Amino acid sequence: MTIDMNSISQSFYEELVQRLNQMTIRSNRHKVSLYTPLNADQQTESPKLTEENSEHTVFAFNIMFERNNTESEWRLVTPLKFTD
Repeated sequence: MTIDMNSISQSFYEELVQRLNQMTIRSNRHKVSLYTPLNADQQTESPKLTEENSEHTVFAFNIMFERNNTESEWRLVTPLKFTD
């Protein structure tokens, strides 16, 4: 199975934005590294992305978020396709 490195599920994206909005981040840009299961056996029909880097995951890609100021909502900078 090949992984489309330019796609992410809408629900996972919304989770990421929600977590970013709850974090205390001083800058107006923030990079998030995403990982996918290491073994093809662990992958379902669409590969599951996670922020957790472990011995069972492998780096997939980075995505960048930005905002106007510390009071603004985060928005995606990296061009991605949404899978759902």
